[in-house]
Amino acid sequence: MKKCLFLFFILLSNFVFSCDCPPLEVITKKGTEKYDVIFYGKVDSIIPCNTQGIGTAYFTIGSLYKGAAEQHVSVDYDCTSACMMSFAKNEEWLIYGIYQRFDLITVELCGHSRKKITDGTTDFYAVAAQRTFDEENKFLQDALGIQPYGKHNDLNDQQKELKPHNDQPSDLGKLWLLLISLAAMGIVYIVSKKFFKNDK
Repeated sequence: MKKCLFLFFILLSNFVFSCDCPPLEVITKKGTEKYDVIFYGKVDSIIPCNTQGIGTAYFTIGSLYKGAAEQHVSVDYDCTSACMMSFAKNEEWLIYGIYQRFDLITVELCGHSRKKITDGTTDFYAVAAQRTFDEENKFLQDALGIQPYGKHNDLNDQQKELKPHNDQPSDLGKLWLLLISLAAMGIVYIVSKKFFKNDK
């Protein structure tokens, strides 16, 4: 009975705590179409998980293969669930990202994003990918080419147009507004004074 309970708890813990990813297909040129941005880059810094269980990794892109991205970008990832990811400073990654909204890149464990293994441990991703990290990096370069980085203004003009504006007038503009307001108040005062005088 104890053995059965022990086995049950092991199976239950695997069910609850493991991430159930579908089999990962070998990335092809057609397969890259489901991603909005693809790049090879190095992690600059990390922001720990927030209250929603989302962490942020800041990258410097070495080679941009797809998408409109600046050379320095942030990538959001799940850092608390069974499908959590982890990043560390100076790690090299191939990132396959999706835009959750304009200029917000997200990655997930079940996607094709992969880390370059440099400590001699086995690269388990290479089995599913059927390529080493360097081979896949070369494949992306050959299949998609290296794209130019987006300029800050190009990426943010559209977003600025969608956001509410709070533009302040210049000092000269403020002076003109004040003078116009005073003139309008003067006109209202004169008209109302004549109106009340006629009533008498």
